Amino acid sequence: MRWLGSFIEMLLLLAAVAASYGTEPRFAKWQRIELAFHGPMSRGRGDPNPFMIRFDVRFASPSGREYMVPGFYNGDDHGGLDGNVWKVRFSADEVGRWTYRTVSDAEELDGHSGTLVVGEIPPDTAGFWKWGRLEAVGTPENRIRYLKFRDGPYWLKAGCDDPENFLGNYRYYDTPEKRQAAVDYLAARGINSLYVVLHNIGGDQNDVWPWLGRTPAEAKAHAAGSVRFDIAKLEEWDALFQYMQAKGVAVHAVLEDDSAWTGYDHQRYYREMVARFGYLPALLWNCGEEHNENYSLVEALDLMEQLGQIDPYRHPRGIHNVNLPTDIYIDSPYVDFTSIQTDNAGGAFAAVRHNGLVAQWLERCATRGRRMLVVSFDEARPEEDRRCWWSVYMGGGVWETHVRPPYDRPLSAWEPAWMQLGGARVFMESIPFWQMTPRNDLIRHGHAFCLAAPGQVYALYLPLGGPVAVELQNGSSYRVAWWNPANDRHGRFEAEMTVAGGVQTLAPPGPGDWAVRLTRVD
Repeated sequence: MRWLGSFIEMLLLLAAVAASYGTEPRFAKWQRIELAFHGPMSRGRGDPNPFMIRFDVRFASPSGREYMVPGFYNGDDHGGLDGNVWKVRFSADEVGRWTYRTVSDAEELDGHSGTLVVGEIPPDTAGFWKWGRLEAVGTPENRIRYLKFRDGPYWLKAGCDDPENFLGNYRYYDTPEKRQAAVDYLAARGINSLYVVLHNIGGDQNDVWPWLGRTPAEAKAHAAGSVRFDIAKLEEWDALFQYMQAKGVAVHAVLEDDSAWTGYDHQRYYREMVARFGYLPALLWNCGEEHNENYSLVEALDLMEQLGQIDPYRHPRGIHNVNLPTDIYIDSPYVDFTSIQTDNAGGAFAAVRHNGLVAQWLERCATRGRRMLVVSFDEARPEEDRRCWWSVYMGGGVWETHVRPPYDRPLSAWEPAWMQLGGARVFMESIPFWQMTPRNDLIRHGHAFCLAAPGQVYALYLPLGGPVAVELQNGSSYRVAWWNPANDRHGRFEAEMTVAGGVQTLAPPGPGDWAVRLTRVD
């Protein structure tokens, strides 16, 4: 019976290990991990300034990779400025046991260590939380030009650009409830990104900033030197950004408005934004709208390098208003996407121009042997012209719709733009867009833009209608399905038929612009 005693001893050991394992904090992969630590009792407006205490937490994964994550002062942890709570927010990308250790210039906050357990993603996880971090995955070799979720699909942006001061004082967006309602509205129409300016002191509307102060002048006084942040406001922003992730709407965080005040401490600002919001899975950093009004491109790239040194997650970064292929931008390792602003020239020519601009950027990236940038149009014009976003999608780029002022209106004021953009996204997500390349050379007659994986799938957009002739690879048959660009996300393909390979002439089922998908029939 000796074996029985050994077996019992083994069971007792396993039970002890399980009990120990069970006492550790448990989180799901990609979930927000928030740890609180008690430091010196402080006054948010007093001296010494608690916001200036350096506090970081080093997380080590089960495989040994390390993340140095900036922490932040959070007052009384209920929005109040006075207290002794410092926090760190983290998002774990591995399942298993993690360790952490704090590093601080305050004795009370330094040297705390512990472990936590990260489990699999629950099947009922909402929104982007189930897919993990949105990342730039392109290399010179794979030539991928889209962002991808680590545990999920490639991402096709169909974004909303306005109102830029979504976090400001416009009466339709001036409470957390109104902002959540606006996110619900966009998500219901298939819009999956929102352009959000985080600082516009001295810029448009002059009503958004993260620093302590009820007026721009007060905020300026707390944005340089002895920097202090508005804890209650930033907690409100964080709740909104979490809500957006659950609804499938990415945060396109614009760090500075055009012509905004630049006298703030950039390092402290970037650090606070990363510390509070860096754990979010779908987060894009934009250096600033119309950067050229405040910085040279070299200066803006330097700022993005500084941000990258702070951000342990390497969220995608870009600089607004670099509109034509620019070699120092393409060569820079500190940016991942373009943020193009075009002019108001309209008509069918606008579609040709936007499609061609995508091709120019991609060709220049390839010529220089660099990774493909995500070619994104943000604040593009002419506003609300679906021919432009369709032409960009067919060129291999992505889109964010800029709408016409006034902006203190409900989002429904700009229908049908949101619905039609959401419909375009449905069309694009019905094809393996990340595997397809621009192939306008396959159009033999008529006016169309073509994105294709020849022999497998073809997508065409006809800005002027048809007919159009396209060259299909021989040896296969293809299922033709037409899409009306006036469709919303609940639209359906129509007028389906099968054609052979070779040059085929296709006629849309109605007047006006149309899109068509051709997939190989095995």
